[in-house]
Amino acid sequence: MNFKLLSILLMVLVFRFYFFNQDQAQYTDGQSVKFEATILSQPQVIGSRQVFTANHKNQKIKIITSLLPEINYGDYTYISGPIRILPQAGGLQPRALEERSYGASKISNKNNGVLMYFPDIEIKNNSSNIFQSGLKSINLIRQKIILLFSKTLPLPSSSLLLGIIFGIKEQMPKNFTNNLRTSGVFHVIAASGMNVTLVGGFISALFAFFLKRQIAIGMSILGIVFYAVLAGLEPSIIRASIMGVLVFSAQILGRQSLAINGLSLAGFAMLFIDPTLISDVGFQLSFAATLGILYVKPLFGGKDGVLSEVLTTVAAQIATLPILLANFGTYSLYSILANGLVLWTVPILMMVGGVGAILSLILMPLGQMLIYLCYPLLLYFENVVNFFGKIGGVISVKVFPWEFVAGYYCLLVSVLIVSKRRA
Repeated sequence: MNFKLLSILLMVLVFRFYFFNQDQAQYTDGQSVKFEATILSQPQVIGSRQVFTANHKNQKIKIITSLLPEINYGDYTYISGPIRILPQAGGLQPRALEERSYGASKISNKNNGVLMYFPDIEIKNNSSNIFQSGLKSINLIRQKIILLFSKTLPLPSSSLLLGIIFGIKEQMPKNFTNNLRTSGVFHVIAASGMNVTLVGGFISALFAFFLKRQIAIGMSILGIVFYAVLAGLEPSIIRASIMGVLVFSAQILGRQSLAINGLSLAGFAMLFIDPTLISDVGFQLSFAATLGILYVKPLFGGKDGVLSEVLTTVAAQIATLPILLANFGTYSLYSILANGLVLWTVPILMMVGGVGAILSLILMPLGQMLIYLCYPLLLYFENVVNFFGKIGGVISVKVFPWEFVAGYYCLLVSVLIVSKRRA
């Protein structure tokens, strides 16, 4: 990207962050608030609780509540109750430790976790609101797909396929989720750039048979937007979708953009719309992993097949290691090997299962047949994950100094600069 243009975009973001922070809500621990919010991601059900995020005055608030009333993706809600605030630690603490560490009576909320425990929640859906009605309609399709997969395949196969295709994790058994984390394969069940690429490419190839190329690409863009909303509008899928739309738009205009330009524009657009994403772990991991694939992977040379997938994983993990340790405090020693054994199945499962999900909405028996064809690969995937999940091999870090993070990335950038000059 042109240096002058990049400088202008950075200056625009600086002003955006400044004015955003001026308008950001200032809370004290225990303060009562009341606000309205549209739920933009499906709440997680953890035991007897629902957990989701709502926005209030440019501030993201984590809501922890009971199973009733049942909150769904797209619901318009009235929320009221007291605020709890997680204090900052001296260094970078893993999130699991942070959530046990609060208790101060009055703390500024800047860059801290803001929570509400069991607030009063009232659902007020408005059928005349086009945006809300659209979200609710897509959520109905989402629920039909979840039900279809649950009827066709046993757990955890059904939940694994849902995670691979759509990033839907609500049905995932806890023990299998833990094995995914321990083996270092959890990223596979988060919708990402590969999902968007496969969706856009498949739609474009399908419609190219009977429509003009520009129209087929336009249908791909619409398909990407629909998929992003269906997958739940997570930071990784938004970033990937913006990049996908930019790439396909460039094809319509006859201009090809470099991947780094698309990534830069996606990052600018996301941070301009929602500056709080700068502190979102999913956003950080998504961008760091993509940059690792773009810049670190070429250091290993051009490889094909399974080795290429392994090197992609290595490059992404080199770029994200400090973020993982700082936020989660764990790292799997066997993650590279585990990823190498299972990643080759992901494109196959996504394409066969995705087509099956679409067909099932029109002709259920045919769709179910395709979904069931995924079962052998899913069993293989589960056995690999469970094997590495049981043998452990996880490094744990209690407190992670921010100086180490800064030093790590300075060293990595230096290595990349030197390697580029020698090339």
